[in-house]
Amino acid sequence: MAKNITRVFVVLLMCFTKLTQAQLSIDTTLSAEEMVKTIFVDKANDSKIENVKYKGYKRSLGIFSCSMKYTKVIPKGIILSTGNVFDAVGPNNTPDKSSKSLNNTDASLSAIAKGPAFDAAVLEFDFIPSDDSIAFNFFFASEEYPEYANKNVNDIFGFFLSSEEPRARKNLAILDGHIPITVDNINSIVNKKYFIRNYMWDPENSQKWENNKQGSEMASTFQFDGFTVVLHAGAKVVPGKKYHIKIAIADVGDRLYDSAIFLEAGSFKSMSSKNISFEKYAKEEFGEKVMKDLGNSLSINLNINFEIGSSKIEGAESFTLLNKVINLLKKDAKMQVEINGHTDNNGAKEQNRILSLDRAKNVADYLISKGIKDGRITFSGYGDTKPISDNKALNRRVEFVFVK
Repeated sequence: MAKNITRVFVVLLMCFTKLTQAQLSIDTTLSAEEMVKTIFVDKANDSKIENVKYKGYKRSLGIFSCSMKYTKVIPKGIILSTGNVFDAVGPNNTPDKSSKSLNNTDASLSAIAKGPAFDAAVLEFDFIPSDDSIAFNFFFASEEYPEYANKNVNDIFGFFLSSEEPRARKNLAILDGHIPITVDNINSIVNKKYFIRNYMWDPENSQKWENNKQGSEMASTFQFDGFTVVLHAGAKVVPGKKYHIKIAIADVGDRLYDSAIFLEAGSFKSMSSKNISFEKYAKEEFGEKVMKDLGNSLSINLNINFEIGSSKIEGAESFTLLNKVINLLKKDAKMQVEINGHTDNNGAKEQNRILSLDRAKNVADYLISKGIKDGRITFSGYGDTKPISDNKALNRRVEFVFVK
């Protein structure tokens, strides 16, 4: 009997370990200048970066890397915290993690705060853009979730863009063009589509996490009690003109309950405003879960339906998705698209390759029939060589790669 108990325990432990493979690592050894120039800024970008400065507690600034299977988060970048960045590392085993850093403030944050600001961490630099817009990706996390949502006492952060012109300063940390990004403005009640709740880690309840793999991954990886989804900040600029950006975060009201900003590696870039509009429209139409920024191209994976073993497009939903792709291409007449067909692993390899190619061709033919010039389209078939899931249905897909 004892042997059977041991065997069951080992099996449960192995299953539980598989659910908690995600890992967050933090490093504070790089200088602020190294973090900005080698991590935050797109290496292929032509913008000139200079005068990088950091003000705050040494351990409130660092770089992070994060590997997650079930949740879309930024995999690598810079973390800026009101406390100690190492406290961001999970599991989420306390609802009020706090570290008092330096009791300093920042004038830009104080001007928009609803109370006295403490523990400010400020990263700033000058840049000269090579194109007419700048953009970067980020998400916000806080221990103030969920207790202090809609209590009007939120920690505060800002992305303050300014130029040499008087009164030209603008805060880019806003939602829908005007709403400040705070715990009050993004939570489980307000703008909840932008919110991710992080539940307390419960290692004793393996069944709970078996049925909630995303929740298990988040709770075991991050200490913060809540997050925004990955968000996008951007602004119009004048190419060749000097600008200054200040990225700042602080506790408000008291020095408790840490918050942090996570900035995506390689996402700070100068680009044509047409590309920013294109990406924004793509996110609105398809959602970020099926999108992947490849640097100079944008990949969107869509489940266009086909009968098993057939290349004929099936279902009204498939044509709705394809019509959205057509509308996207009409937004920018210079945009090229690569159509990549994929199958599940039923059938022989060569048969799957041919089937995936035929499916991609039929999708291309549909786009051409609706007015997209064939010179803008290429197509390929990869068979079952590039699965994205253990779910066979999700692997039967068509990938659209929009080349900027």
